[in-house]
Amino acid sequence: MFQIAVYGKGGIGKSTISANLSVALSDCGKRVMQIGCDPKHDSTRLLLGGRTQTTVLDYVRAVPAGKRRLEDVVVEGSRGILCTEAGGPEPGIGCAGRGILTTFDVLGKLGMDTLDADDRTYDDLGDVV
Repeated sequence: MFQIAVYGKGGIGKSTISANLSVALSDCGKRVMQIGCDPKHDSTRLLLGGRTQTTVLDYVRAVPAGKRRLEDVVVEGSRGILCTEAGGPEPGIGCAGRGILTTFDVLGKLGMDTLDADDRTYDDLGDVV
């Protein structure tokens, strides 16, 4: 499995590059998962036709552990790309980097590895990670 992180400061096109990379890999026959690791949670919007999705951190805040399901936070976008967004804490409260670690922990517990993705792309905000 290839895991490719697009990393840098805000406003330089990381989300666009990540989405296009995911599409290119998908067009090569790969099953791709894109994980947005930016508190703005807009990484997968291009792949979802402009729709936003529930972030993992918002989901964790709202849904008790025993009732959580992977399909609630992983949505299939264009070309079958699996999309998820970490989200972040309220501005000025908490650590966005810690939120990303929480996201990976939750996705792992919900069975992210059962999705059989060939490749994963990560849209990482350089100010956070």
